[in-house]
Amino acid sequence: MPCYLLAVRIPLFAAALIVSLVPLGAPSAALAHGGGSVMPAEVPKAPPGEGATAQEILRELEAKAAKEPETTKVIAEPVKSARRALERAHGARMAGDDLHARMLDGLALEWAEAARELDRAAAAERVAMMTSQRAHDVQTKAERARALLEETQARRERAAAELTKAEADAKAAASGAADAEGRRIEAAKKRGHKGGGAKPKAAGRKGRK
Repeated sequence: MPCYLLAVRIPLFAAALIVSLVPLGAPSAALAHGGGSVMPAEVPKAPPGEGATAQEILRELEAKAAKEPETTKVIAEPVKSARRALERAHGARMAGDDLHARMLDGLALEWAEAARELDRAAAAERVAMMTSQRAHDVQTKAERARALLEETQARRERAAAELTKAEADAKAAASGAADAEGRRIEAAKKRGHKGGGAKPKAAGRKGRK
């Protein structure tokens, strides 16, 4: 059961109790209009009082329902009951039963107010659901952004580690190349010294002859 139905459960029960008792005390009014089972297209304007207030509330709800189809579904039953009570109140007045006419006007007002409370509660619940959905969407986006940030940070760390390794390898290769070049130069110098100290054998022989 939707939450907004709980908010008007007691008023609806009270109105249902009244509507079940009034016909027993006013059979002439009920019979004058077929027991209230048939609703006219429009009930004549009620005299000042609870009936007129009920009609005003119903007009406001009808104007809102014309723009918001969801409102029509929510208030359909209490509006129907309010109109039925107004119809029977009109019948009672036409039959000269002012006492029960006033009781039925009060019943119509009870149903009209219940319909209005239902509409307000349903609207509040829709707002709460929309707010909850927006909060869920924001949370989902935040989680996705956090995951993307973590992934980006991990990639950055991996790239930094690879760069550090590449720099270390380059330094090691450069150092190895420099050492190899130093050894080559040193070996060439040693070979040069050995070659300069040797005496030509052919020149020695000619001198002895």
